[in-house]
Amino acid sequence: MMSQFLHPFLRCTLLPITMAMSALVAGCGGGSSSPTVTPVITPEVPNPIGAGHFEAATFIQTVNVADVAAALNKDVAAAVRPLYSVDTYKITYTTSDAAGRSVIASGLVAIPRKAGSLASPVLSYQHATIKTDAEAPSNHATADEPAVLFASLGYLVSAADYVGYGTTKGLPHPYLLATPTAVSVVDFMTATSRWRQMKSIADNGQVFLTGYSEGAYASMATLRFMTQNRAANATLPLSTYIGAGPYDVVLTLNTMLDSVRKENPILGALISPGFLKLLGANDRANVRKLLLSSVLGSQSDISFDPTFLDNFLNDDDASIRIQSNVNDWTPQSPIQFFHGRDDTTVPYANTDSAFQAMTNRGVTSLLERTDCPAKPSEHIACVPSFLINGTTRLGGIARGL
Repeated sequence: MMSQFLHPFLRCTLLPITMAMSALVAGCGGGSSSPTVTPVITPEVPNPIGAGHFEAATFIQTVNVADVAAALNKDVAAAVRPLYSVDTYKITYTTSDAAGRSVIASGLVAIPRKAGSLASPVLSYQHATIKTDAEAPSNHATADEPAVLFASLGYLVSAADYVGYGTTKGLPHPYLLATPTAVSVVDFMTATSRWRQMKSIADNGQVFLTGYSEGAYASMATLRFMTQNRAANATLPLSTYIGAGPYDVVLTLNTMLDSVRKENPILGALISPGFLKLLGANDRANVRKLLLSSVLGSQSDISFDPTFLDNFLNDDDASIRIQSNVNDWTPQSPIQFFHGRDDTTVPYANTDSAFQAMTNRGVTSLLERTDCPAKPSEHIACVPSFLINGTTRLGGIARGL
């Protein structure tokens, strides 16, 4: 299960939007004795053209709660009990790619089937690195999809595909590029909030962010973007729970480089940022392709934006810090880190780096971290513990589940 967590390398907080749709009540019959019925007109939900514009919703299927429970890893199943069947929808919306061009992207919305009109918390789930478009959330509305699991626990879940997947397949996925990643998530949160209000699906004002590996990176980038660009009096997520993310991209790339050197000593001898920046563009492009294929394999049908690697191979740490790193900034809402100390895919030093940098900024009270208890605490092996710990911690503060 949870295939999107398992790949290795992987607003409600926005300004409130007026809720309701127009409704007309027509009289029937004729003559002077016919009753007069006054039309009831309520304001429409604002949905302006531009970033965050809700385009369309397509119902996918209802996933039965028993199927969600059956798909769980045995360790997770012992600690986590799905409560609801889940209705799934593919949502399309307006956002922008890494070049700032407007695109129509997609994502998955998962809604728990609750009795009555109980208002629910909102959870934005960011997926880990995936190699194929078939694994993108809106193409994977199945019992083993993490977004569906969270919805079965009672959350209103939004899960952006990210640019490069879903309706934007073929466009470069802005891999480890902080701002375009965050923009695609924030715009999806805006669009899905508008859609829910159009459908009179009530939320209770609580918002959470979560993700593992690249999903943790995307969640951190999203929280930073929301914090640094929020409107006056706009609320932030109640908590952000993230696991094993490559927050310090320079550190992560150096580790990846070491791995390539071990697997391919001949190639490894040539791959050195200080050396490669002296090579011609074609030679650097060939090395970049080899590095990407070493991470993603040859079966990927996704185009990955190589900017983060180009900066690394060009020995341009300054650009990586500006465009990619999300480890050193000042949060204003709680962050819960989770990581395995034995992680060789995304080194534990990433969590150390972010935790220490934020501590130095004087926000220790907002930070918490938990070490993965698995033995050994490797990247994939820690996924079940991440889910168990996360559902317990978030569930302890979430209302209306």
